[in-house]
Amino acid sequence: MCFADIPRQFSCGDRGRAVASVAGSGEDVGMQSPPYAAICLVTGASSGIGLALVHQLLERGHRVVCIARDRARLESALVDCGEQVYLASVDVTDQASVDRLVVELPAQWQPIEILVANAGSDIGGRVEFVDGNMADWADTIATNVSGVMRICHAFLPSMIERNLGHVVTIGSTAGVNVYVGGAAYAASKYAVRAFTEALRLELKRSPIRITEVLPGTARTGFAAARHRGDSDRAANFYEQLDGTLDAKDVVAAVMYALDQPPHVNIAQILITPTSDK
Repeated sequence: MCFADIPRQFSCGDRGRAVASVAGSGEDVGMQSPPYAAICLVTGASSGIGLALVHQLLERGHRVVCIARDRARLESALVDCGEQVYLASVDVTDQASVDRLVVELPAQWQPIEILVANAGSDIGGRVEFVDGNMADWADTIATNVSGVMRICHAFLPSMIERNLGHVVTIGSTAGVNVYVGGAAYAASKYAVRAFTEALRLELKRSPIRITEVLPGTARTGFAAARHRGDSDRAANFYEQLDGTLDAKDVVAAVMYALDQPPHVNIAQILITPTSDK
């Protein structure tokens, strides 16, 4: 269910528009990189990497369609961003929910030019496969694999029709190196890597760009979600690691890919903490 039509057009101040001074003129002009103000769509936008990315896109002057499962959390997270954002409660594991977004998205919020498939799940994870809950494993695959494919399938046709667009998937180093307790999550991220690579090959002759960002462990709310809101377990998990990334580190990698000139496609960016290479 989309709810951008809720009568709450909050002021975002200057956060939605970055300015730069033209050398020698003293005149401020809107920064339009890459390569101009675009309409973006970010899944998993209510927290963590997705939320940090939304704010960075807004700072660049872009407008952002922000989607997440939890309507209240999404609205609370982006309450100050006014007309720069369109908020929609969408479950990427539900085809009908995604179809509804496509149908209900207002004309002024189309076409989508930058799509970041960021929504992810590892609920019940970090336990060995036979000790886990099959419903949790199925949800991980549904969110991380089918959800990515579903949202791309919904918006890629218009990109192809216009010969314009950039799709960024958020993978994981778990899609390169597996670990004990990561059977479902690693399987899902291997699938994201295969899907993204295949998509890039299928669009090889197209000007549409396809990028996968594969971060190591980032200190966000992801671990708490994995443990169903147990913040103490999440904190303990992070403290046992040699190092972690921050959400802003992952966002910087995404923005690097977006910032390249149209003839440059960044295929993959794999990033890890320096202390945990």
